[in-house]
Amino acid sequence: MFRNSSTGSTRRIRSVHVVAAGALVLAMSGSATAAMVITGKQIKDNSVTGKDIKNGSLLIKDFKSSEASKLRGSAGAGGATGAAGATGVAGAAGAAGAAGASAFAPPPSGTVISGGGIFNVQASATTALRTYAPLPMTTTNVIDNGGVGRNLWFGTENEGFINDSDTNGVACPGTGAAPAPAAGMLCVYVLDAANVQLNNASLFSGAADGIDAADRSGFYLRVSAAIAGDVRVRYVWSYKAP
Repeated sequence: MFRNSSTGSTRRIRSVHVVAAGALVLAMSGSATAAMVITGKQIKDNSVTGKDIKNGSLLIKDFKSSEASKLRGSAGAGGATGAAGATGVAGAAGAAGAAGASAFAPPPSGTVISGGGIFNVQASATTALRTYAPLPMTTTNVIDNGGVGRNLWFGTENEGFINDSDTNGVACPGTGAAPAPAAGMLCVYVLDAANVQLNNASLFSGAADGIDAADRSGFYLRVSAAIAGDVRVRYVWSYKAP
């Protein structure tokens, strides 16, 4: 109960009064709490220092992306070169390469080999003369100057000096400057001739008139002097492996 000292009367405090008083206290307390919340507008610029922030509480996401990128340090200087590692195990041997060309064996198919010579002698009479032309390789087939398998011919260049039966423009097209033998053919191109009987120059396989041990490695050229004196024949030979 509550007694009024001025009037001397006494009043009873009811439960509803207690509830009302409690609500008033709570309302006042809430207002005070709300008043204590501080926003960024209420903080003076440049007034918050590092000691006001809890250590370890800031994260990268708390910073602007442009500022966060500045937190990455620049690359440091390169370190010293490390010691060389141990030698590795040797690798497996590679496959053997193709065999190279040999002067002791026929050249690969399609290969063209050319050479040349000059036959220059002093003839004492109108006599037959000959010169042997060795080759720097062996031909695939036996050199043949007659028969079905003939493969030794003159080209048509300066054919006036050549025996007609020894000239073949199909087997030996081209010239001494640009020989173009057909496959398997050994061709002889006469560049020029002096003091040689017309329609006279002939070719033979091997080193003699007939098959011999040189029938894959050379041929000989035979001409007859027109008169006594200097005889000269310059020629180019060319062979194409079949």
